[in-house]
Amino acid sequence: MIVRLLIALIIPLAAARAQVSAPPLPETPAKSVPGLTLSFTSGGRSDARTARLVALHVPAGQPATPFLKPGAFTAKWEGEILSPLRADYTFAAELEGKFTLTINGQPVLDGAAPKKVQLNKGGNKFTAEYTSPASGDAFVRLMWSSKEFPSEPVPPMSFTRDPKAARAGERLREGRLLFAQLRCAACHGDPALPVRGQGMPELAQDAPTFDDLGAKFHEPFLAAWINDPHAIRPRTLMPRVFPGEPGKIDQRAADLAAFLIAQGTPAEGKPIDAALAPAGGALFANLGCVGCHQKPDAEGKDEHDRIPLRHVRAKWQPAALREFLKEPAKNYAWIRMPHFRLTDEDASQLVAFLLTNAKQEFPAGPKGDATKGAQLLVSAGCLNCHAALPPTTQPTLAATLKSGWTEGCMAPETKARGAAPDFALTPAQRDSLLAFAAGGFDSLAQDTPLEFADRQAANLRCTACHSLDGEGSTWSKIDGETQALRAAAPQVEHVEGAPVPDAPIPALTWLGEKLRPDWMSEFIAGHGKAKPRPWLIGRMPGFATYAEGLAHGLSLQHGFGLTGAPEPALDTAKVKAGETLIGENGGFNCTTCHPVADRPATAVFEAPGTNLISINERLRSGYYARWVLAPLRVDPETKMPQFADTDGKTPLTDFYEGKASEQIDAIWQYLRSLKK
Repeated sequence: MIVRLLIALIIPLAAARAQVSAPPLPETPAKSVPGLTLSFTSGGRSDARTARLVALHVPAGQPATPFLKPGAFTAKWEGEILSPLRADYTFAAELEGKFTLTINGQPVLDGAAPKKVQLNKGGNKFTAEYTSPASGDAFVRLMWSSKEFPSEPVPPMSFTRDPKAARAGERLREGRLLFAQLRCAACHGDPALPVRGQGMPELAQDAPTFDDLGAKFHEPFLAAWINDPHAIRPRTLMPRVFPGEPGKIDQRAADLAAFLIAQGTPAEGKPIDAALAPAGGALFANLGCVGCHQKPDAEGKDEHDRIPLRHVRAKWQPAALREFLKEPAKNYAWIRMPHFRLTDEDASQLVAFLLTNAKQEFPAGPKGDATKGAQLLVSAGCLNCHAALPPTTQPTLAATLKSGWTEGCMAPETKARGAAPDFALTPAQRDSLLAFAAGGFDSLAQDTPLEFADRQAANLRCTACHSLDGEGSTWSKIDGETQALRAAAPQVEHVEGAPVPDAPIPALTWLGEKLRPDWMSEFIAGHGKAKPRPWLIGRMPGFATYAEGLAHGLSLQHGFGLTGAPEPALDTAKVKAGETLIGENGGFNCTTCHPVADRPATAVFEAPGTNLISINERLRSGYYARWVLAPLRVDPETKMPQFADTDGKTPLTDFYEGKASEQIDAIWQYLRSLKK
């Protein structure tokens, strides 16, 4: 009986879906782009996406992608591998399962054992194939080395691909993410869809609550925002609920704004101190706000696609803005705005900068009727997203699909859209949603942390502050703006040890290989008790809702599980040797730049290093060894010197005959022996 009921519930959605057609893929340029095409096959079905690395970890019982069922699978990476010169490279693999590598049509690897091959200058045709084991975790990592550098994961910058090869799979993913982010299921429920909190994490995302809106916002802004949010903030997820004349506030928007603004009274606070604005501008630059946001006095389109702030004065009550900046996620857990752990002084300076410089105003529209606004709150479906109430007035998802999903919210024209909300979808977004619907909604019931990390690294604009795969951050590309903001602030004499501007921000390229996932999750969440790099003038903000998924996904992306093998017992002789090797008497003099616990570094503050007491809890041992052996291979901007030559030997022959790997392990064991 239960099975028949489930089938009865699912069949309407499947039948309606059959009427939706995926539009043809648009033409794409023939020019190669970075990365590889990664294709999966499992249970008779296939899927494809792009990949940065030949690396993968799929925990037992989990699917390789959201579009395939859990179980054994095969994966194939295709593209070209680049070499600056005609040269010899040695390839090897770390894996559980089966692996083959073919370059320029010639077999290179069949398993894990190292093998040397000559690459031509420029691009070389590249194919790697992996078959997972029948049970247990599946993982693979491709390594290479040459006479110029030791063994390392093949860097993402070494791969290029045909942009057409994975376009269908990428479009499915774009449509799937849009379906979740636009909260389609909040209005158009269906028994075949997963319940909130299950399946794809983004299906559980919330929207800002309506608590005390009258204490936060100005009514003219709120009416204008409800009337046409995309005119204020392009690409917002908030739809235009009430279609009307362009440039004119709809009466219903004014009514709803009147009701919402009545829910709270602005707090009394100190007037804006304009004298704090220059210091706030410097903070806006130093925290990296400028990487995601235009300056509040900026006008027009931004070449870096940053979020405008020219409306912020017309939007916020000063006291409410101050509290929001101090705790952005208080009423909106899935907000993209990060938590910088601002002090009261920080927040006051930023508020002064923002509200003094923002110039956009919103003229008063028609007078709103709060009573009618209260009715609209329910009838317009606002509470479906903002209070997570189940849909009551909208057709089911299956019903919306029967027209081919070309009417209502999905209609490109106002007339065909009717009374449905307008999400300002682009033609490409509509095509992505149609392609996703045509393929079915089964993938919403599951997800992979790896793909969650990919989606949210883009959604949270991580590259606004961090470089990735050799491409500089947005922050680094707007140096003129940041310098001007800093120069306008009151100048203070620099004190040795105080944070400095323009120090390199850590790159994202190797993050999943570098950091232990438990430490990384706490750090991304903003729960870290200490700043690993106190000399950076910026500070890593917190993204509490996203942190665990990002940390887990980044680890899997680099081919690592969430728990590593236990460390072997400490070797007393190596611990003693490591203590000498980090020092200045017979060692590498690491303590010149690196403090150790409460013992400060001995050098002038020019090339600071992280405190060595935290290395063992932060870093994976394999990354630590690779970093110390050849730091410039990992980070070309680092000031960390290289102590080993290309033969893996150091000048300190009193320890392990100068063998760098043994000396590096001795230092690691000594650092493990230290207690916080």
